[in-house]
Amino acid sequence: MSIQKKRIAKFDLVLKNRHGVRIEEVFRLGALRDGIQLLTTDISFPILGQIIPRLEIEIFGPQFVKKITVRINSNSPFMFDGEVLFASINDEIEQVRCRQHIDPERSPTGMYNFGMMRANGARSFVFDYHVYCCYSCEFCFKENEWEALAIQGGDTNYKANFQECLNYADRNGHTFDDKYDIVWLCTGSIKDEKTELDRHSTISRRLREAGYTKNIYVSQVVPPSIRNDRDKRRNYLSVLRDAGVSRFNTGVDIVDAGMRRKYIRGLKGEYTFEEYMAIFTDAVDVFGRFGAGSCLLAGIEAAENTINGLEELAKIGVAPAPTVLTPFVVKQMGIPFSFDLEELIDTHVRFNNIVARYELPVFSGVFSLA
Repeated sequence: MSIQKKRIAKFDLVLKNRHGVRIEEVFRLGALRDGIQLLTTDISFPILGQIIPRLEIEIFGPQFVKKITVRINSNSPFMFDGEVLFASINDEIEQVRCRQHIDPERSPTGMYNFGMMRANGARSFVFDYHVYCCYSCEFCFKENEWEALAIQGGDTNYKANFQECLNYADRNGHTFDDKYDIVWLCTGSIKDEKTELDRHSTISRRLREAGYTKNIYVSQVVPPSIRNDRDKRRNYLSVLRDAGVSRFNTGVDIVDAGMRRKYIRGLKGEYTFEEYMAIFTDAVDVFGRFGAGSCLLAGIEAAENTINGLEELAKIGVAPAPTVLTPFVVKQMGIPFSFDLEELIDTHVRFNNIVARYELPVFSGVFSLA
């Protein structure tokens, strides 16, 4: 047995039930959960403050191509040699084809970087002008972008960031219809509600004026002023719709109230799942079925909570987009993954059953549970 195979065998995984999913999906979910080890010296990373080194990889198989962003973890059972991803599963060394995806425009630090303007999955684009969120929840990795920009000497001024994104939209918006089916205004939230609403509305209008006719999704924390005021809430949502936004997204993230208070900072941690259901009911009324969306984190709480939350959202016409808890900042390493890979695979299968049952649209991003 080669040295590499001996190393892989030391990290043998025991999976009693793969739940019928293909081997590429086992590797994808496992690498999201546990990260990867490197079996090559051809890939190197700088150390930037509290940021965990990471890279973007594409996993291949027959009629299967999915891209994920993964951290480097010397204790991961998944190992990458630059062309193949290996793991020992039930005493058998398995492998899938895999390659590193590199985009020089989004890798100024020498590793995958969550830049303000970036392609994000198949035929989608992100404007991320609030590179740091005022809530800074324990599981959120937005601050790694803020930190990377600071270390590089970049501009972390929100106003300047927004103007840079607006300028990009003005220069390139006329090309978006051919390139992207979704544009995300995917931002951390700021405390100035009026400015936040104005920024979302302004960039959406500019894209529409440039000729973009497809989907524009806003992602933000629900502002406190519209939390319990239905008239204000519907007016807020209508302003976004009239500016050209086609979906309102806000992350529930965690269903259990106690876990929410533990990991979600500030006012957002006080919101209950029931309050979100009322907010989403209005959003669906304003934007239509699947005109509202939300993220839940698979792995941060009991899988049953996540699955129940996803189904409740789907029932009222919300498009849920669950992601796998994936640490990219050192502080997140203190959050335990609540279940093993086998249960993560089962959660993936159960969510896909919900997708089929409610005919949900699915966005396959770099952290997706689907």
